Amino acid sequence: MASSWPTSARSRQGKCSESARGADPAVRPDSRLRPHFPPPERSVGAPRIWAVGGGKGGVGKSVVAASLAAAVSGTGRRCVVIDVDLGGANLHTLLGVSRPTRTLSHLLTGEVASLAELMVQTSVPGLWLVSGNEALLDMANPKHGQKEMLFRQIQGLDVDDVLLDLGAGPAFNVLDFFLLAGRRLVVTTPEPTAIENAEHFLKAALYRSLQLVTQRSPEVRAAILRLRKDRRGWRVRSAGELIALVRAIDPPAAKLLEERAQAFAPVLLVNQLRTAEQRCVGPELVASWRDRLGVQVAFGGSIDVEPSVSAAVAQRQSAFQAFPHCRFSRSIDALAQCLLRDEADVPRERAARSLPWKLADAASPQRALPPLDLAEPGAYLRRCREQLGLSLGEMVERTRIRVLDHIESERFELLPRAEPYLKNYLLTYARELGVEESAWLAAAYLERLPHAPSPAS
Repeated sequence: MASSWPTSARSRQGKCSESARGADPAVRPDSRLRPHFPPPERSVGAPRIWAVGGGKGGVGKSVVAASLAAAVSGTGRRCVVIDVDLGGANLHTLLGVSRPTRTLSHLLTGEVASLAELMVQTSVPGLWLVSGNEALLDMANPKHGQKEMLFRQIQGLDVDDVLLDLGAGPAFNVLDFFLLAGRRLVVTTPEPTAIENAEHFLKAALYRSLQLVTQRSPEVRAAILRLRKDRRGWRVRSAGELIALVRAIDPPAAKLLEERAQAFAPVLLVNQLRTAEQRCVGPELVASWRDRLGVQVAFGGSIDVEPSVSAAVAQRQSAFQAFPHCRFSRSIDALAQCLLRDEADVPRERAARSLPWKLADAASPQRALPPLDLAEPGAYLRRCREQLGLSLGEMVERTRIRVLDHIESERFELLPRAEPYLKNYLLTYARELGVEESAWLAAAYLERLPHAPSPAS
């Protein structure tokens, strides 16, 4: 396997071809992985950075990170996944990579000059790994200078996407890696302890983000000090409360905090569901966290417990590579496609949403849609249409889709048998209704179709 990232385009092409010839013959990537060599040229600017974190260990964070990275590289983008869980790195095992001889520790100690030298080609075309395995005891908590150097190295990698697999818990170093990313995914399971830890992790990350603004802005720092002086013993309950109080005494300082809170925008993924009742956990958590934390939280979907995942781990592969058609892989693929939307569209989407601490404009003709419900996607589409005051006939005329009634009632036997056609109908209908999470809704709907069981099920 290739052990480093070549610097020139010509050497990169040769090395990629060599990696393809030397891949494990037992590995048969699905056609969706698109093993084209060389990979497409990198987009202009710094790579897109993703982070997969959570408050508790054992929720499947690394399993999700491995498959998500495989799904991203499957779109033809050059992706590197970095295992920054320096206290318990094991991502190399999930990606079928032999124990690397050079890891992040060698970069932090100065034995290696650049992060690119640590990139190892995985069995997934277009996907590289930087391992954090065998970290020295004092490397689990790198010093500030080491961390800043690593941040610069990550932002300077010659790839399209960088995915960070974080350690569990709200340590400052973990939170800083989480905040470095533009796409922030929080993984939890439906168990109460995992949910509590995930909320604590999000709250700590949000406050850490606002704290960094306070440290860098004299205006914000002065406003916070004034609040503490005027309100002795006062404790912050949410970002919304803090921003509202700062706005009352210094609107420009409040604007800086508000912009940071808007940019926070984590995505929640509920993993390892075991009962139908647990499908309600995700939407309920999103609504609850939006109120309590005062920031927008997107729902990335729910994933059932599936034997294919354990079978993939035993084969030292990501589930997306080993069982690309299982429900887990299809859910990860839908999540990746949604998160890969052009970053330029994200600020406009966020600006269109009303923050929880702002009052909606009563004069606006736009009606709020019901909370996203992926347990009954067809019924949810019907509720959205009715909430907007639209008849079924109007929507048929606007979308030119004649089976909307069957879609809403989930009469699968009367719907197109080919999934691509049905998926296109679902996306078109959801977008026409203004459902922002149209890709996740379509994926949840398709999961309800009768399918042949996967080989490992």
